[in-house]
Amino acid sequence: MQVVHATFYPGEGKKAVSILESLGVNIEDYKLIESETGDLLIVNLRYGNTDVVIDNLRSNFNFEHSGRSLVIFTPDAVLPRERDKEEEDNSRATRESLIFFAKEKSSITRDYLLLVVFSAIITSLGLILNNVAVIVGGMVIAPVLGPILAITIGIVLGKTRLIWKGISAEIIAVVLAMGVGLVFGLLIPDVEVNRALSIRMMPTMADLFIAMAAGAAGAFTLIKGELESGLVGVMVAASLLPVMCTAGIGLALGNRTMIVGPMLLLGGNYLALLLSNVLVFYLQGLKPRIWYKLKAKNLVKQSIIIITIAVVLLSIPLSFITYYYFYVEKPVDIIKTTIKERLVFNWDYRIESVEIEGNLINVYLYAEGDINIQYLQNIKQEIEKELAREYNINFRIIPVKEVQV
Repeated sequence: MQVVHATFYPGEGKKAVSILESLGVNIEDYKLIESETGDLLIVNLRYGNTDVVIDNLRSNFNFEHSGRSLVIFTPDAVLPRERDKEEEDNSRATRESLIFFAKEKSSITRDYLLLVVFSAIITSLGLILNNVAVIVGGMVIAPVLGPILAITIGIVLGKTRLIWKGISAEIIAVVLAMGVGLVFGLLIPDVEVNRALSIRMMPTMADLFIAMAAGAAGAFTLIKGELESGLVGVMVAASLLPVMCTAGIGLALGNRTMIVGPMLLLGGNYLALLLSNVLVFYLQGLKPRIWYKLKAKNLVKQSIIIITIAVVLLSIPLSFITYYYFYVEKPVDIIKTTIKERLVFNWDYRIESVEIEGNLINVYLYAEGDINIQYLQNIKQEIEKELAREYNINFRIIPVKEVQV
């Protein structure tokens, strides 16, 4: 259940009541309090009816005047409980509450800018230190959800100004986050390309699906009225903030792969988030006010077509990268890990490189002294077990001689 409090100039309350009655609102669901200073109309609405009532009230009364006001809220509890149970499953946030939330969260204020900078600092340091907990901490306070909502809600409701408001805020977030990553990449000496950074340098189709699922889950949570759920923001930030910071660190290191890969991933994640948000909001019945309906309908269709085409085009390079990652890069990582686990306590060695050519694996090792052939056979068996396939493995061992001068 949702409650609407509407105040009017003296004598206007009866006109508002007649509007409610024409919409089929039962007499037990509203109360009009009249006085010489003004009228107060309290309306108890079942979920799904609120937008219709608000549209009709706003069509007949100008609530921009100081003598009129419109307040919408959802009570924490309703007694008797059975009264609210009937429509509980169909509950969703009102259009006005979503618009207000999107506008508020995408406003370029000092607080917004500071939160972007602080979250980018935490995330950048977490990436450089390869500390997942720190990275998650940065995502918790990242305010990147609001601009995404402003863009998608603007598309669904035909509000062009809201779309541009969201785009502007998102561009600023990207520039600031990349700038912070650039600064720390320059300040911290000898930054290594660790696991946290490398996984964002090689975007795959899996990343695209993760962003799409996160966006859909976030939009669904919001449309159901959980506007202040912190989990929603974290889900969206996980697809964006670490990627922005990685690109900034890549700029500092002059690493082309660390720039191109994250930017490709960032573009894909944005498109996936926008597409899933628009679809969820539209399919869940979020509709514009009457005079925006035709504009919004065309805008939704055009946006879905354009974003879908962009996602398909982006999927082409991502498909090649996905193939390379799962059939080349990942097997190489497994081979290196297996060798390290087997040799670390027995020989002083360093892996130079691993090459995979079909059914043949060439492993290049620097090592002091001879490596027992039995250990190499055990390593071969472990590699075949991990990769679930038989291979011919050539261990090319380069002897290392220590010379003191």
